[in-house]
Amino acid sequence: MMVGLDFGRLTRRSVVDTATEPRRIFAALPTRAPKYARPWDVQTQVWDRWHGRRTESDLLVKMNTGGGKTVVGLMMLKSCLNEGAGPAVYITPDIYLANQVRAEADALGIETTDDPRSGRFQSGKAILITHIHKVINGLSVFGVMGDTRQRIEMGSVLVDDTHACLATLEDQYTLTISRGHAAYNELANLFDDALRDQSPSAVRDLAEDVPGVALRIPYWAWADRHEQVLNVLHPHRESTNKFTFVWPLIREVLHLCDTAISYSEIEIKPPCPPIDRIPSLVAAKRRIYLTATLADDSVLVTHFDAAPTTIATPITPQTADDLGDRMILTPLETHPGTTDDEVRDFLVEQAARHNVVVIVPSRRRAAFWRDVAAAEHDSTTIHDGVRSLREGHVGLVVLINRYDGIDLPGDACRILALDGLPEAYSALDRIEALALDESDAMITRQIQRIEQGMGRGVRSNDDHCVVLLLGSKLTQRLHRAGGAAKFSPATHAQLLLSEQVADMLHGVPFTELGSVINQCLDRDPEWVTASRDALDGVTYPTTSTISGIAVAEREAFRLAELGRYRDAHDKMREAITAASGDRRHEGWLKQRAAGYLHLTDPAAALQMQRSAQIDNRAVLRPRDGVEYHRLSSIADQARQAAECLTTRYSNGNDLIVGVAAILEDLSPDPDPASVPNFEQAVHDLGLHLGLGAQRPERDTGEGPDVLWSLGELAYLVIECKSGSTTDAIWRHDAEQLSHSMDWFDEKYDHTCSATPILIHKSLMLHKQASARPAARVVTFDNLVKLRDAVSKYAAALAADNGYRDTGKISAQLATWGLNGKSFVQKWGVAPRKT
Repeated sequence: MMVGLDFGRLTRRSVVDTATEPRRIFAALPTRAPKYARPWDVQTQVWDRWHGRRTESDLLVKMNTGGGKTVVGLMMLKSCLNEGAGPAVYITPDIYLANQVRAEADALGIETTDDPRSGRFQSGKAILITHIHKVINGLSVFGVMGDTRQRIEMGSVLVDDTHACLATLEDQYTLTISRGHAAYNELANLFDDALRDQSPSAVRDLAEDVPGVALRIPYWAWADRHEQVLNVLHPHRESTNKFTFVWPLIREVLHLCDTAISYSEIEIKPPCPPIDRIPSLVAAKRRIYLTATLADDSVLVTHFDAAPTTIATPITPQTADDLGDRMILTPLETHPGTTDDEVRDFLVEQAARHNVVVIVPSRRRAAFWRDVAAAEHDSTTIHDGVRSLREGHVGLVVLINRYDGIDLPGDACRILALDGLPEAYSALDRIEALALDESDAMITRQIQRIEQGMGRGVRSNDDHCVVLLLGSKLTQRLHRAGGAAKFSPATHAQLLLSEQVADMLHGVPFTELGSVINQCLDRDPEWVTASRDALDGVTYPTTSTISGIAVAEREAFRLAELGRYRDAHDKMREAITAASGDRRHEGWLKQRAAGYLHLTDPAAALQMQRSAQIDNRAVLRPRDGVEYHRLSSIADQARQAAECLTTRYSNGNDLIVGVAAILEDLSPDPDPASVPNFEQAVHDLGLHLGLGAQRPERDTGEGPDVLWSLGELAYLVIECKSGSTTDAIWRHDAEQLSHSMDWFDEKYDHTCSATPILIHKSLMLHKQASARPAARVVTFDNLVKLRDAVSKYAAALAADNGYRDTGKISAQLATWGLNGKSFVQKWGVAPRKT
């Protein structure tokens, strides 16, 4: 009896293992699951375009969420193997996504492994699927520059969800030394004098464990004491996991690193990740970056050292209209005056029927939702939370600071709320965020983070979701400095449609918003048609946004690594020129240039640092100090308020949102990260009331947190203790206010008078504390009333553009007790002894 023919003899040179066109490989896969019957149009378009450019070393592939990127990536790597450009590595942001990719490869019938030492991988037969943490670390199995282990080569590398890999990449190149580690005190003592030159009061706060303090160690002190720093750190190089996995990656560029000290830890981080510490990654013949359609791709240059010339021309589908349906609503715009509590109650109602996911920037904001949330997840539990949402109805779920790397398709998330602007956590990030606040660079980063978050709820082109953008600061960010224009084309088109929806909602009670949302969620045919029409014809940009600043910064760092410090400084000059017109960013970049220049010409670097400080008061103060310039006395409070408000706001609603953003920060909070924002809010409030305002301690290292000019040579010297939790004013706080008054007496002559103001939870002085006779306390209780008065002041002036009329402003200032002359009497109380 015949047992059959050996058809294997006909397939020894099969298309699957010989073709280089991904589309042909896909079609020939013999065991792929039925769901992969045929590729989507967007997949074949990308494959064809990639195939024509596949030999270029750095390529950027951009596709909308839900476009089948994983299949696209796997076929590209299989093509590379067939062409002899192996071994091939597929890198994901974390191990959970690596498992998902492996499962998809299995369903396609593609051979993979998770073992870098696998013979099948190293011989180019199987694709290695791994995650960024395993590739980039000081003990990387692939080898680290300077060690003696045999390297595991990579021929073709694909980095999936590249933007989501960035946080891990930065963390891998950042050495954090906790307060309890021996090296913390050694470094703190080594730089005590340099830190005192920056801010004596902040150093005092550090010594007394005051939360919220973050100081950058001046680059000149860090570089000049490089040998002493090495002597401190080298003995600890294997003392903790953090040292073990980071030290080998940064030790050769330690003198170039940025360093900051906070009450909890010291952070040390290079200006750009020295990606060449992993030689196999840099030596790969082909590097493919697979990303969602975010508007700015400069980080591929700064963080991965990708070639700007090739990634500037991305590989994309022909059209960008395959994004899922999103109705994007901003309650503060559609229903001005709506409170946080009303929005929360509304989402609780919706959660009875749908899964509602709320992404918050911090644990502090998570507390607002805690009583009504069915679950709350951070980085340690996020994947369990996502699994629960995908398995069925959970209700309202809060995710803390998770804007990328998770998929919530279909019913897993029907309503997605982003509550507040993404925040910076680490000391160095907080310092940079404060220095670059309102700069184009910071706005771009925040918009990109927001868009990443908005993409969590729509994971395919037939998916749908309602997105609510909450919080005054987030709302303001969308509309100031062209924020909305920084979104990708498809998201921008959906925002424009949502603006039309907002116009239709004008005058509709907030309680009716649920019925509008249901039109999206219940697939109202007219809404679906409008949504599809909005995306029709939307295309991808033919070029990526690669900032000239980013290109110059990366090249400058490369030159500095080679010891060519003056060339690095000259290259940073190109970055400064590219930032022309954005003075805050120019000042930040000048400081970087000065840091490189100091290593070869300290005197010239000092001159550049002075220039940087003029452009941006939040950068380091030059070692010879900063000259203080007195705050002028105002002449007419109402006129000055009108000038401030008309310059900042184009209409009444913008005024309401802008003031609400200030008041959002003007709330007591023990979270250390909120302290600088509170101080800035006090400063900005003064300007909105028509008063003069400065931040002397930030700008010069001496004086009060905030100084207000009330007119007629009268001033308020203000110390902010927004994080205070005690029921008494401690001696330290009272003394700090007294020192600030001494500073005022030194800087201003006898014709000027000042009232010392302390913003604190309590008006009761500790038995060991004493206050100056004229001192007043704005208690947290009074601060609540002040915030309410300012909110009503703004609402009244927003009506009929009253903020342009000095007469109306004068009347409102008087009505709400916001006149300079009456402010202290209205809102301050004399401290008392316990």
